[in-house]
Amino acid sequence: MSEATETLKGYEELFVNRFTSEDQEYQEYLNRPADPPPIVEDWRGRAGGNQRELGYILWQMHECIP
Repeated sequence: MSEATETLKGYEELFVNRFTSEDQEYQEYLNRPADPPPIVEDWRGRAGGNQRELGYILWQMHECIP
């Protein structure tokens, strides 16, 4: 056998139970509680709001001017 084939067989033997019910570390990972979602404060930055909103406000101001 070639060295690559032997290496591949070795890895297959090492990881035969990987990500199965017999993989204790993986089962612990599956059973842990979900991480809380990230909290992102002030994500809009200084501009904030919707740009279409600004156009609507300017349009309203124009309509109010005699």
